[in-house]
Amino acid sequence: MATATSALPTLLSFASERETLQAELYGDIPADRVAILIHGQNWDASGWRNVAPRLAARGVAALAVNLRGYAGSSGKTNRYRPNAPWTPVTDLRAAKAALRGRGASEIALVGASMGGSAVLASSFENDVECVVAVSAPVAGVPEELAKKITGRKLFVCADRDSLRAAPNVLRCFTAASSPKTLVFFGGREHSRAMFTASYGEEAISAIVEFVCRRG
Repeated sequence: MATATSALPTLLSFASERETLQAELYGDIPADRVAILIHGQNWDASGWRNVAPRLAARGVAALAVNLRGYAGSSGKTNRYRPNAPWTPVTDLRAAKAALRGRGASEIALVGASMGGSAVLASSFENDVECVVAVSAPVAGVPEELAKKITGRKLFVCADRDSLRAAPNVLRCFTAASSPKTLVFFGGREHSRAMFTASYGEEAISAIVEFVCRRG
């Protein structure tokens, strides 16, 4: 496995239903805590390469997953439809199981845009230590669903998000149970574009500090 300070990740694969997913692991497992990083609709796991090594350097291994149909993962990621199975949540369930099978004790979820909605929904299973949603949810979610989000919660968004996610993020945050934190940055950047904005270092640091927090 890669060490916590390695620039290059270790490549892993695991099954999700009948599909095979590819992922990049930063740091070592087994570990007390592992973060699963989920990309947005128009990018893939490589978009976390400015974030994942910083988690690993703090002792939290990070697994950046390519969802179905992205960067070598088989199958196709479907669009969200209410009351229908959504493949990103299924893929997250498989990733959590794969990490626990390799000795992960606690799991943190971090996702942006589509991936942010996926990690929030995955937390409904009440099996994660914390969840971070970047620019998510993009679309409004019913209050009863927001109340199902579990673990420590961090919502990060630009206040003038280009996809108009900010009001939906605020409503979801307001309905979610404590403990929870909301961080708004001044700007229009959406998803991983926040990481290269003028406030990018502050945004990444907020995510890393939250995920690595103990006690």
